[in-house]
Formats: sequence, C-alpha cells, structure tokens
Amino acid sequence: MDRSGMFEDFNFKLIVIDALLDKEPIFHEELTALINKYEDDFEWYSGAGPIAEIKEYLETLHLDSTDLDKIDSLCFDGGNEIYHIVKPDWDGEDDLFDVVSVEGFQNLKSLKTVDYISMCDPKVLEPFEKAGIEVQY
Repeated sequence: MDRSGMFEDFNFKLIVIDALLDKEPIFHEELTALINKYEDDFEWYSGAGPIAEIKEYLETLHLDSTDLDKIDSLCFDGGNEIYHIVKPDWDGEDDLFDVVSVEGFQNLKSLKTVDYISMCDPKVLEPFEKAGIEVQY
C-alpha cells in the first residue's frame, strides 16, 4: 500500500521511484543510508521477505513535485533496480511487485513515454494511452 496517498498502488510507486534513482532525488541520501544499514543484514534464503525498514520508508515517502517533474519516462520491467533494493534476492518468479493500478500517474506532469516489458497486465496501462502518453510494448 502507498501510505503517502500519492498512488493507489505501492508497486506503481516503486516504478516511479525507480525512474528517479539516477536523477539525484531529494530522498537519495536517506534511501542510500537505509540501504547501507540494512542490506548487509538481509537474510539470503528462500522465503525471506522484503527488507521491512526500506519497504516502510518507501511506502510513507512523499515524493516532491521537484522530483516528479524530472520523470519523462517509466519502465515496467522486472529487472528494475528498486526491486533489488526492497528485496535483494528477488528473482522475478512471483507477483510480489506486480502493478494493478497506475492511478496517481497524473502527478507525473512531464511523463511522455512508458516502456512495457513486464510487471502488469497490459490493460493496466490503458489510462496512460487515454491521457496521450505513448506506451511502447
């Protein structure tokens, strides 16, 4: 759940956050500190869940419009870096990060394109197309 209220689906918020990781977002230092603090203690065994502290931080993170305005494209792909930040051993073989709604994409004023590789049913992306955003399948 996205507890910030910005997006209906937390997994969609993760895609938005992933798009910001290489754009020096406002939250970069805080997220990096959490990764450094908890990643080394991650239990590398089958069945380990996401790193709770990082997941909770991202669930409650309010994304600033300054950062959101930097996003002109999104990529729906199981290889996105954010998934391995939340759950370092995630192999993409389950639906843990599948997106069921993109509601809240209206906050992305500069969004022009969406690349679809995986992570949702293609029908989930229809609101982008209706808004005139190019979806590349």
